[in-house]
Parts: sequence; structure tokens; C-alpha cells
Amino acid sequence: MHSPTLLGEYIPSAEKFPTISEVVEKFRTSKVQSLSYPEQLLQVSQVLYQLIKEAPLESFLLSQVIDFITQVNQLNFLKNPYKLMDFEFWLNQLSDISYEENLAIRAKIVGKYVPRDEYQVFFPIGMGKTYEGTHFVSAHHSPDIDTMVASFWGWVDAFAARVGDALHIWSLPGGPPDSPVTQLFRQIFGEEVFTVTCRSSDRLTLAGIDMVTRKNTIQKPPHALVSSFSHSSAGNAVLLVDQNSYVGDWRANDVEEIQQVLFFFTSCLRWFENYLYSHLISLFAEQNIRKTHIPALVNKIFSVSIKHAEPAKELNEKQTRELDQFLVHIIGVKKGIHGTFENLVNALKNLNLTDFYEFYHRFLALESSDLFENSGDIDESRTKIFKYLQTLFHGMPKGIQYVYNYCNRLEIVIQIKHLVFNKIPHTISLQTDVENIRAKIHDYDYLTVVLPDPSGNAFPLGVVWAKDIRKPILGTVTFRDFCNLEEVHMASYLNVISVVDHHKASLKTTSTPAVLIGDAQSCNVLIAEQAFHINNKYSVGNRTAGELETEIQSLYAAPSSLLNDRLLKRLLDRRIASQTRRSYYVHPQREFIEYFCFLHAIFDDTDLLTKVSARDVECVASLLNKMKSIADKKEVEMINLEDIPRDPYFAQKAAKKILQNEDTYSVYKKIYALKEEEIEASLQLCISGQMTNLFADTKEQNGCCRVGQTKIFKSNYPTFARVANVLQRYWSDKAIKINQQFPQIDLHLQMISTIRSANEVFWGKVDPPSHQDEIWFWVPNRQEAYDHLIRFLTAFQSTSGMVDNQLKLEIQGSQAAQLGLIFLNHFSQVPLVYTHENQEQTLAILRFRAGSINSRKAMISPYLPRLLP
Repeated sequence: MHSPTLLGEYIPSAEKFPTISEVVEKFRTSKVQSLSYPEQLLQVSQVLYQLIKEAPLESFLLSQVIDFITQVNQLNFLKNPYKLMDFEFWLNQLSDISYEENLAIRAKIVGKYVPRDEYQVFFPIGMGKTYEGTHFVSAHHSPDIDTMVASFWGWVDAFAARVGDALHIWSLPGGPPDSPVTQLFRQIFGEEVFTVTCRSSDRLTLAGIDMVTRKNTIQKPPHALVSSFSHSSAGNAVLLVDQNSYVGDWRANDVEEIQQVLFFFTSCLRWFENYLYSHLISLFAEQNIRKTHIPALVNKIFSVSIKHAEPAKELNEKQTRELDQFLVHIIGVKKGIHGTFENLVNALKNLNLTDFYEFYHRFLALESSDLFENSGDIDESRTKIFKYLQTLFHGMPKGIQYVYNYCNRLEIVIQIKHLVFNKIPHTISLQTDVENIRAKIHDYDYLTVVLPDPSGNAFPLGVVWAKDIRKPILGTVTFRDFCNLEEVHMASYLNVISVVDHHKASLKTTSTPAVLIGDAQSCNVLIAEQAFHINNKYSVGNRTAGELETEIQSLYAAPSSLLNDRLLKRLLDRRIASQTRRSYYVHPQREFIEYFCFLHAIFDDTDLLTKVSARDVECVASLLNKMKSIADKKEVEMINLEDIPRDPYFAQKAAKKILQNEDTYSVYKKIYALKEEEIEASLQLCISGQMTNLFADTKEQNGCCRVGQTKIFKSNYPTFARVANVLQRYWSDKAIKINQQFPQIDLHLQMISTIRSANEVFWGKVDPPSHQDEIWFWVPNRQEAYDHLIRFLTAFQSTSGMVDNQLKLEIQGSQAAQLGLIFLNHFSQVPLVYTHENQEQTLAILRFRAGSINSRKAMISPYLPRLLP
């Protein structure tokens, strides 16, 4: 890793596998493109696995994997786009690699191989615990940068640790936020990082891909005899697979009725055998036997109708119908039970079962044998007669056994199941959701999951067991940056097992979760602290053991100082890690990028450290020092907070020192310059009547509230003022639609907050804005909604942010009287103006000193009313 002059000048870019060009060329060939869709998927997964396996032991291949998948999808030869979860599915279900190798492949992708128990700081996986089903790591609705980064690295860790035994899915409802940090993500991991890795649906649900398993599944070829295997007491799923194509299931409850039909059929054959023996022996017991009697006897015996066989006569109507269908569809006797045994013999011959046919012709051949004299009379030689009879009878039992074996082939019993009993195959796809699986499974033990291809064939992937799909809990979830069920739409069969959050919590779980909730201004502060805890044990900071030793000796030789002592302590920790980590590792590129993402998320959620605690600034200082040390391949301390007094102003002074550091400035200046430009562009679009995503950061809270926050820079305010009324109408229209759809959400707030620019922060020249920040209010004309507004204003009016503030009120709309009365009761000394009396929508605007009320979490959310059950 090359060290640039300034930290911000090093932004890692997505990488590629060295041989990716050759690999892609192979996928272009007609040989690959002519394969069936399942075979193509298997080949793509196998090739990706091989590329990962051949990479160095200590690797960080996430961007390479994303690039591989992106290039495969660009070839457009797969029916559906390939995603990382498709590779994980192959890894778990189809690869036949060991559990240990599975973890090693995951480690190379995520750039981190540590003992699984280390992840217990995030997930309740102690004592080897692995959860059944898929594990989601979810951001909240309308995701911001804090929740996006937190959930992304949570997913990466869950993927590495194999929290669940199925898939690990990053859920980013609605997709990534429109932010320069999102573009930074694309630069680091690849343009298609979100397409390849995350699910953007606003609902957490499971489907066949999450439930399928190959456990206790037996795949058998068509010629396998059903007598050679069993379903066992534990229950096996037996699938008929012909050249990798699914044909049907041989279920335990199929055995009895199908074996019964075969018993009826073979009983008729045995009866025919005895019938033939008795007539033949009777013939030879007579006197004056002539050769002309033979054709007559053969005709008499073989012209007997199958329905006249004694076993057939004993069948009830249902059994007779089943035997008839068996004869027609399986054996090929067109007349079924009404056909003759001669018809049966010819049908068996067409199935290449020729013993009966050969017996029939040997029987006829007696007429021309030397058993009869030229006169046509039988030769009375007893020895010759019994020799002929022995030869004739010898083939009959063998022929019956061959027929029985044929009918017991798996492909034949499946045909009996389909054609005689009209039991068509019941399968599901990877996309079939849980509710449909539950509705379709009925009284089956399992349903087979198949992957169809355009030719009509289906590749068997495994089964979903009834005992599994009926469990109350089918999968697990991690929440990142929220801890309530209001900010996620989650199926009832999912259970929350892990939470990392810095907001108030409201959650019930069915098992003991791993919960990390702390007083920090960004969720990523909490995550970074735990990442330090793990990484410090296994990271050598982008150095070799020899390089570490050289640094240590250099510091021993240097004059003693507090700085050198701190650096020496860190180096000694790294030397311990180097000596004790064994095969475990943290790839330096992974560590740097992880810290880089944490840093930007913290900057974003704290508005460039405007709202921070001591914990936040200490975490940021550690992030910067660790990043600089990795980049420089040398232990450095670019931020030192030891010289700042630990008084009530420590956090603010520390934030200023951090932000005015040139290295730090190089990290955030480009992002915040882009933010400023993007906000201006969004506001300019409003002038031309195009609505943008200025209201994307909106949260539903407490069951009845919807609170958004739009952040602008001081330079953006003139344009904002020009389009404010357009934005207000758009926002209130949206609030009305939400309330019509969800009447319980009846208190709508929108914060317009001014944040500092990068230059203002770095140079420390922050002139007070000449404008005011705002909160917009909309409630429907309903008493319950007014009550919710009153409860909020009663609690909010006496908060520290409102004391000695410069407040102004504006009420817009034709129905302003009731709203105005409510606000006057709480802000009687505040100037109030009524505007836009002819406007249909009615809303209130509370204005206050810019920057004084800037935190939704700390200054708004604690005072919101809660919907009473």
C-alpha cells in the first residue's frame, strides 16, 4: 500500500482478478453459452471459487468478486443476473467443500480471518452456535449514510462468521442514499456493488433459496431399483434425476399403493404361469397326443383375457381401475385389463422384456420338434418329454423376475405415480415465498426445489422439509442504526438476534440477542470500537514482523516522551499480534477501507462533528491514527488529544483540532464540496418543477409520527428560499397521501437544518447565517392528530434548544385557525403571521436560529408522542 502525502489522497479503488480477461473470454465461447442455465450457473460459481482459492492466503477480494460478477452479467448469457448470494448458495449447498474451507473462502472475500468467537461482540454465536436459516443485516427505511455503512460492515462480518446456516443478506430498503459517500462506495468496491451485494426490497421475507437443503436427500438414476434403498426412520427425500434433470420424487407414502399395483400385476403373471403349467401337463397326460394339439393349446392359453385371471377377479373397482391404467400406460397393453395375455407378451417384448415372448415361440415350436414323429403322434419317450418340458418351463420364473425388476426401477415407479395415480410432481423454485411454500406443501414431508431452464428441464437443488417450513422461526435479523419494528417491515417468522444502535430502543425478542446500544452520535462509533477490539489482536498494520521490530528498536533508542511511549505501546501490541495470530489475519486494505467508511459515516451523522461527545471524538482520532499508520506502514499519531483539558468543552475543542488537521481535511473536503454542489443542483431542479430526493431522510417513529430532515449549506439558502413554497406544497401533499394510506401516521414534521461547509470548519471562520432554520408541521383536521401535536409541542417548547432562541411562526393555508390556536397556546410570545390563505394545504412553519436545533435524534425524537395501543 503506497503512502500518499495526505491521507485523503489515498482512496482505494476497486480491483480485478489478474486473469479476469481470460476468464471472461472463456464465458464468451459457444461451449459455455450453449449449456443449460443450471449448468451455466454451476460453471460460473466453480470458476469464481477457483479464482478465490488460487489467491494468496491473506487476501481481500470483495471488489474483485464484485467485478467478476459484474463482467459475467454484462455478457448477458445467464437467464437471470448473477449475485453474490448465488455464489454463497453454491458454496453452502452445491460445492461439497468442508465447513472449514467454506469459512476460508469467506475470509478471503472479506479480508479477515479471525476465530469465529471474536464475532460474538456483534452476534450471539458463542459455544459454536449457528442459527437455522438465512440471516439479514438490515438498515432502516430511507437509509442514510450511517445506517448504510453500519449495515454493510455488519453484513460483511455476518458473512464471514456464518451466523446462519443459509444465506447472509444485506438489506438496504429502497437502495442506497443519494450521496457522495455512496459514490465513494462504488469507487472502492465497484460500480455495481449495490446491485451485486444488497437487497433493496422494503420487506424482509424468505423464499425457497433461503429454506432449501440437501440434507437427507438422495438422488438416484432411472435404473436404480427401489428395493436397493429406503427412506429410513429419519426420513430421506429420494429424487429421480436423469442426466442432472429432475423427474420426480419417490416418497415414503408412495410405496404402499404402488407396490400394491405391482403385486396385483405379478400375481396375474404367477397365475398365468400356473395356468399354463396345468394345461400343458394336462395335455401331456392325455393319450393320443398329436402335434396339431399344440397350436390349439397355445391359442387357448394366450387368448385368455387378463381380467379373467383369478387375482384380477378378486380386485375391487378401484383396484381394477388402477391395474387397468398400469397395463395401458406402463406396460403398453392398449386394451388394458381387457387385453389378452398374448397382448401382454407382445407389449413386454416392446419393452425389451422378451422372456415371455421367447417362451411363447418355444411353446409353438414344440409342434415342429422331434418330440413328434412324422405321423404327427408324440414320441412316447418319457425322458425326451420331460427334457422338453424342463427346458420350456425354465425360462418362465426368470421372465417374471425380470418383469418385476423392470417395474421396480425408479423411473417406472415414478411413471406409475404420475400416470396411474395422477400424482403430478409438486416443486417450488428458489423464488417461491414462505407463505406459498406452506400453502403448497399440504401433507407432504418435503417439496423439491428446482431450477428450471428454457428447455423445460429442471435442475434439482435440494428440498424444503415440512418440519422446517412449519417452525415459528425460520431466519434471523440484525438491526444496524435502529432498534424497533417501526423502521422495518419484517415477516413474523424472523427473529432479531443482534442490534447495534445509538437511539432509543423498543424491541421484544424470542431469544437472548447481542445488543450494543450506546451514547454515541453515530452508530459507527460503536461498531468502530468493537472493530478495534478485534483487529488489534490480529492486525500487524501493513508491516512484516521484521519491520515492526525495526520500529520498536528505533523507539527504544529515541528520547523518552509521552508520544513515543504511546507509539511504543501500540507497536508492542502489534508485535504480540504478529507472534500469536497463527494463521489468522486482518488484511491491511480491508482494515483501512473499513476505517475509512466508519469515518465518513461519523462525519455525515454528526454534521462534521458539530454534535459530538468525548466518546465520538476519541473514536475519530483513533480511526485517523490507525488509517495513517496503515498507509505510511509506520506507527504514527497524526491526532493527539492529550493536550486538551478534559473539561465540559473537551469534545468541541477536540472536534475542532481534528477537523483543522490538514490530513483530516483532505479526507472530508471533497465529499462535502460534492454535497454542497448536489444540494444546489437538487434545489435548482425544483425551480424547473422537478422534484428530487431532498426529503429522502425521513423516519416513521412511535407509530404515529413521520419526521424528516433536509440538510443544506449556507451557500444553498438563497436557492432554497426561492423554491421553499414549492417544496412545502410537495411535502404537504406527500404527508396527506401517507396519512390517507396510513391514518395512524398523523403528525408530520420536516426539519430544514443548516450545516457547516468543509472550508468553514477547516479555517474556523463560521459567520452566523443571516437566515433561520425551520421545522414544518402538518396534521390532518382530526382531534387525535391535534392531540399528538399538542403533546409534542408541550414537551418540546421547554427544551434547551428553544430557550433564548429567536423564534418565528408562520401558518399557511385556508384552514389555519385551529392550527394557529394550538401554536399560540404554546408560543404566545412568538411573532405569528398567516400566509397563503387561499392555499388548500394547511401547515405550520417554526423558524429559529440556524444550527440551534440540528439533531433529530437528540432534539426531536425524545419528545414525539407515541401511539397508544
